[in-house]
Amino acid sequence: MSKASSALATEQPVENKITAWIDKQAESPYPMWALSAATLATLPLSVKKAPGIPGLFQTMAFAGDAENGSGIATAWCLSWSFLNAKSALKSMRPVPIALLGAVALNTVIYGKKTLQVNGYI
Repeated sequence: MSKASSALATEQPVENKITAWIDKQAESPYPMWALSAATLATLPLSVKKAPGIPGLFQTMAFAGDAENGSGIATAWCLSWSFLNAKSALKSMRPVPIALLGAVALNTVIYGKKTLQVNGYI
């Protein structure tokens, strides 16, 4: 067995574990609830117009909605990313970057589920 094939053999189970974890999270409302709590926690920073934090209306409107399915959650996450990712990264502050990370994680979790439900993957 060559080094390349043994490396591939050890990477495969890790990929399967990650995929299984993402699939498990997509069945749960907890990731979206956590993101909702994170956006609620940024309301004071939003009122102060802190760099990298979305405006008050965007923060309040982005409440997360696991009940209506992964498609809605994915749409909200992608919308938030398109509107706020650049300013969050440019601010180089931990809170906006952490919020961006949470949004990105939810995009992966619920986006994968949406693509599976619609038959794309």
